[in-house]
Amino acid sequence: EPDFQLVFLPPYSPELNPIERVWKLVRRNCLHNRYFPTLQLVIEVVESQFQCWERGSETLRKLCAVA
Repeated sequence: EPDFQLVFLPPYSPELNPIERVWKLVRRNCLHNRYFPTLQLVIEVVESQFQCWERGSETLRKLCAVA
């Protein structure tokens, strides 16, 4: 008897998937209305956002509905 139960998300329901909320915030904070001449620059900017969240972020916890 497992101690957990899998609950599958309905198809085409990105609003129920926490990672979609995270990517929306990343796009808004890092990429919106900006020009990047190289893909490497895009990667660096996005990675820097994730590095900030490594130290803990109340915003990220709220987006993912984690207490």
